[in-house]
Amino acid sequence: MGCVLGDGRLDKPFHANSRLLVRHSIKQYMYLLHKHGVLAPYSLSIFVYDIIDKRSGRTYRAAGFNTIRSDYFTYLYRLFYPNDTKAVPHDLVEIANEIALAIFIGDDGTYDINSKTVKISVDVYSYESRIAIKRRLSERFGLEATIEKDRIYVMRRSMPRLADLVKDYLPPSMHYKLGIVLYTRIRIASFTST
Repeated sequence: MGCVLGDGRLDKPFHANSRLLVRHSIKQYMYLLHKHGVLAPYSLSIFVYDIIDKRSGRTYRAAGFNTIRSDYFTYLYRLFYPNDTKAVPHDLVEIANEIALAIFIGDDGTYDINSKTVKISVDVYSYESRIAIKRRLSERFGLEATIEKDRIYVMRRSMPRLADLVKDYLPPSMHYKLGIVLYTRIRIASFTST
């Protein structure tokens, strides 16, 4: 569910069930592996591909996977795309858990070193959905947050609680999104060269 809140995309069911499509920069390959494992046994094989940035003309390496088609993903499609536009489900408080929050932060969160907060990009959502996410962060997880344009900021005083809730559900390579510094860097040299 956190993947659908974040960068994941569900395809529209036509003659079959929906499936989840997960894509990330090669720099987040360890995170992709983590999500692949979380979604097992639904996950299909991981693939690596190149993307050409239309603005700069530069080529970037990316990786991704799809899931099998399943009635579970069709159920999520109907929750998150009620009018074929991504929206926050009304019952998010009841169905969201710490794993979903961790993946949402891993996908769309950024640690702001100046304010020492996590900002979550919510630009794909309407203002009403942004308010719903903020309210659910408070009601479900006890986190104080504020909305500024297309971002939700988790307040500094809520950062210790946020880290306690989600750090065990994110791979160490993604702890930087919570402001937790890693002293070792993992390089995937075979995938980073183009």
